[in-house]
Amino acid sequence: MSLGLKWKFPLFLAVLLVFTTGVLSWLVLSGIKTNQREQMEESLQRQADVAEMRVKQDYLTGERLKPVDFMGKQGQELAVDLGISTNMRVILYDAKGQEVGNSLPLAEKPDVGDALSYALKGKIAYITEADSLIYLAPMQGPDGMLGVVQLHTSLKAQHEFYNRMAYRLVWTGGIVLLLSFILGFIYVYRQVRDIVKLKAEADRISRGEYPERSPLRRKDELGQLGTGILHMSRDIKGHMAALQEEKHHLQLAVEKLQALEQQQKQFINNVSHEFKTPLTSIQAYTDLLGMYGDDPQLIEEARSAIAKESERLYQLVEDVLRLSLLEKYDFESLAEEVELADLLQDVVSRISAKATKYDLTIQTDFVPARVWGDRDHFIHIFMNLLDNAIKYNRPGGRIVIQSRASEDKVSVSVRNTGRIIPQEWWAHLFEPFSTLHQDRARSTGGTGLGLPLASQLAEKQGGRLELIRSDAEETAFIVSFPRHSSRED
Repeated sequence: MSLGLKWKFPLFLAVLLVFTTGVLSWLVLSGIKTNQREQMEESLQRQADVAEMRVKQDYLTGERLKPVDFMGKQGQELAVDLGISTNMRVILYDAKGQEVGNSLPLAEKPDVGDALSYALKGKIAYITEADSLIYLAPMQGPDGMLGVVQLHTSLKAQHEFYNRMAYRLVWTGGIVLLLSFILGFIYVYRQVRDIVKLKAEADRISRGEYPERSPLRRKDELGQLGTGILHMSRDIKGHMAALQEEKHHLQLAVEKLQALEQQQKQFINNVSHEFKTPLTSIQAYTDLLGMYGDDPQLIEEARSAIAKESERLYQLVEDVLRLSLLEKYDFESLAEEVELADLLQDVVSRISAKATKYDLTIQTDFVPARVWGDRDHFIHIFMNLLDNAIKYNRPGGRIVIQSRASEDKVSVSVRNTGRIIPQEWWAHLFEPFSTLHQDRARSTGGTGLGLPLASQLAEKQGGRLELIRSDAEETAFIVSFPRHSSRED
């Protein structure tokens, strides 16, 4: 069973008050005891100094004797005189520790052997017994130690004062403790009562009930907390409305996902159709060869067509697999620093023979610039753009590939004098199997996947592929990448 705040706070307050009162009382009594001891030591030190001066004065003004002989001769007389002047019992010892004088010779003699040995070494010693204090101090003379003076004093008055103060502290502390507890309990009870109100409001909110006003009318922190609960209630109410709206948005998202699923089915149908077309052509030529296998012209035509369709089918499979992997998996790229001008020159060298075959010229204008990414991906992007620039160009046409660099970006443009891409096709150009010229694509081995694949590869390198122009003069693509600065730069 756990205690509530109504009991925890009063119990904590009671323990705190008892602890505080006890510590304060202990500190006061300790201070009194320390002060009494210091005053007593100071008083006895003064009396010991007076006794030393008196003994030293008699030693210097009287008959010149050895200190031991002097103390043996004058000790009793000096002890009596000192006892009268100090109003204490005084016992004198010579330098050998022998008693030579006692102001009260008939009184009981306490055992001070250890303390006397300590005093004979030139140090002060004292013994406390019940209400009595025995104080021993060395007396020095011009020729060395004269002896030891032993003073007896009573501590009864000091003990009585200490006991009275302790008694008063107990009573005063008890009364203060009781009054403080009562006042503190009343104050704490009010605070706990308001905290319970706040808890009740929080419980209402958890049940879906939202208060319209603050549960407390206070200007302190609890009042601010009550206002905060009110604002929180309004926020939760607003959030619930927002959640309902979000639910509506999620329903729309589900509908969009269903539309995407439909697009996926369409993609599969397109893939099936694209696969079926070259396979149908290959099968048709196979049937013709079965019927007219002795026709040399048919054999040559079939060989060429089957080779072309097989190459197109192979390219189609490769592009579909690559595009599918990029969409479903995030494979780790072999990123490295790439000098883009050198890479572009290498790509142009690879494809220049194909351009020459179609009577096309390639013009280049590269600036030194470094990028960071997968070299093979960069090669695939530019090979695809240049290959398209060759496939869809006109005989005797021109291809211009340029690179430009700014402080944080590198851009590469590929321009060709090929066919115009209508404006309405620009939005679908990077969708899979989006082919504007179906007959031209089939004759050149196009799959409709090259640009979507190049676009995704560019995005994977942190770049972007765009069509920026297509008119009677030229068609221009531009691909941009973040510029990489090496330490040597």
